[in-house]
Amino acid sequence: MRSVRAIFVAFALGAAAASPATGAGAAQGFSDAICPEATHYVLAVGRVRTDDAPERIYAVAQAAADAYSRCSRDKLAYGFREAQHYADTRGAGFAVVAARALIAMHRFDDARSLLLHWRPLAQQVVDWQTETEAYASANVHTDSVTIASDHRPSMYRASAREIVQSADQALSEVDHLSAIPRRQAPRPSPSP
Repeated sequence: MRSVRAIFVAFALGAAAASPATGAGAAQGFSDAICPEATHYVLAVGRVRTDDAPERIYAVAQAAADAYSRCSRDKLAYGFREAQHYADTRGAGFAVVAARALIAMHRFDDARSLLLHWRPLAQQVVDWQTETEAYASANVHTDSVTIASDHRPSMYRASAREIVQSADQALSEVDHLSAIPRRQAPRPSPSP
């Protein structure tokens, strides 16, 4: 079972390696070319230390997940499917980190809700394949053209699959921990 720290370190290293550090990007270490509005939030995640309080880890990871959620909606609106997959995969990864922090804070219902929201998005990336494409010409004297696709999976499939597995592990941990009865504090005895 992965801890919040292990997942956090993996995403911090992944964020640093995701973009080559050149020019202005070298000063900050990461620049997201697909979702530039998320760069600030990923950098904030990178500044969090693994021994920080779970509340702080949750706050920055949730903010990054929200930024990628907004980016995903924008990419979907313009039909940029692979860019949407990228945003969903990155957002789901940060959501798992945020959920692990919620688990550390014993906020099991919030963690379950977060995981149940993001897991299907990552699963859609895993299951997605390219589709058959049809083109209609503006020339009325020609026929429409249909091109059979090769049904390739998303290029983010492997990453999304790992995130789905991490989300499943976190959900099973939530189920296990929420089933354990909490100890009640002893009631104060009535004063004479």
